[in-house]
This record gives sequence, C-alpha cells and structure tokens, in this order.
Amino acid sequence: MCWTDGVYDLFGLRRGSAVRRSDILDLYEDTSRREMDRLRNQALATGRSFSIDCRIMTADGAPRWMRLIAGIDRRDGCNARIFGSKHDVTAEKGLWTELAREAHPHALVAEPTLRRFDEALRQFGERAGGFGAAVAIYALDDETQLRDTFGAAACDAVLQTIEQRLGRLFPDALASGRIAGAGFALLMPMPPEAERFIAMLENGRRLLQRPLSHGPFVVDFRVSAGAATAPASSPLAAQLLTGAEAGLKAARMQGGDRLRLFDGPLLQAAR
Repeated sequence: MCWTDGVYDLFGLRRGSAVRRSDILDLYEDTSRREMDRLRNQALATGRSFSIDCRIMTADGAPRWMRLIAGIDRRDGCNARIFGSKHDVTAEKGLWTELAREAHPHALVAEPTLRRFDEALRQFGERAGGFGAAVAIYALDDETQLRDTFGAAACDAVLQTIEQRLGRLFPDALASGRIAGAGFALLMPMPPEAERFIAMLENGRRLLQRPLSHGPFVVDFRVSAGAATAPASSPLAAQLLTGAEAGLKAARMQGGDRLRLFDGPLLQAAR
C-alpha cells in the first residue's frame, strides 16, 4: 500500500509508517467495511471503478466519514493495482445531517400523499424483492416573483404545466403528488446505474422549465430539484421525502436552478 501524507492524516497515523490492509480494515465501521469489500471485489471482477462513503475511526479514536473513490489498473487483461483517493467528508456529512434535521416532510406532504407513497413502496417491495427506491421533489424556484409579475392565473398555469410535464417525463413513477411550496414529489424505482439516474433527473428538470405561453406573455421560470435514494431494503416514504427535501434545500442554498442529491456516495456528479 502506498499512501500520500493526507491519507495518513485522515486515519490519524504517523506519516510514512508501514501500513497493512488488514490493520487498516480494523479502523472501518463494520457495515462500511462489508460494503467496501463487496464493491472492491466487484471492481476486481469487472474492472469498473467504484465510490463509497465509509465510517472510520482514526487510530486515536476520532470518528470520521471518508469518501473512497477507486479504480482498477488492468494490464494485459489482468488486474495490476487499485488506485484512487480518500477524502475526509465529515464536515459535509454534518451539513447533510443538519439539512435533514430541518426538513419536515409531514408539514410538506399531506397525510394522504404520504400514505399513498408508503403503500406504493410496500407493493413495489413485494413485487421486486430486494429493490432500490428514490424520491425526487421538483419545485418552482420563483413562485412569488411569478405571481407579482404575471399574476396568480399565470403562476397557477405554470404549476399545472409542470405537473402535466412530470406525468409525461416519468410515466413509470410508482406514485406522485402535489406538495407544499409549489412542489411535486415522485416515487420511483432506483435504476442500478447511478449515472443514468442522475442524468434522467437532471434532463427532466431542464425539460420542466421550458418557457410557457400564457395570454400575451411568454413566462420564463426556474425549477430546482432534490432527490434521495435508498438501498435494497424497505425504506419509509417519510425518510425518502425528508432526504429529498434536504436535497432541495441544498439546491436553493446554492441559488436554485439545479439538482442536488441527498448524500449517497454513488451520486458524486450531482453534488
């Protein structure tokens, strides 16, 4: 194993000291270690890169979050080495935790919508067995400004158009519903390829905000989106909605007109 000084610092070890993989694995939290080993073995078998956020404990007992991004160097059809980077993302995890704590899905989503999402998740889980699910929230960025500029009727027309476009863009959604704050929530299966999922959500966001003709006006508007995913287990709709709302808050904190994913190490491109 060959490390830069920053990786030694991340694990709280003396720079340049000898490191053995078996000893370093003891510093991983059990769940993170198992998932990292699974992805590593998969990468060795396929040659594909992977990314994961792991809980670790430094040598002096300090808990940290580490983002591992790894690739496989193949030569003459054989694996020659694993290379990549390790980053301290403890502060970033703290930001997401705070955003999620501030999100209130029960205030955002009416109880009938929440029950409908939960039931759709349950039915999908029974059909699919181990599955991944995702919730995306698309919301109008400038509702107040639109009402002030074009009037309430034009703003309502924009929201109605967004709802109709969502139905056409995501016909396979398991459930959908209007939520507070000029937004719409979608529950959907999580495809296995994270990059394709990100591209689908972002393309949808861009298509949603095409200008709308209303009377003598052409109404331009912006849409932000937040999304959250769950692994192959049985998540609760409220948890996914909370994560998606935190993603939406992050998008708006950065000026809106963008997509942000709540956490999830495979979703780097959308951060």
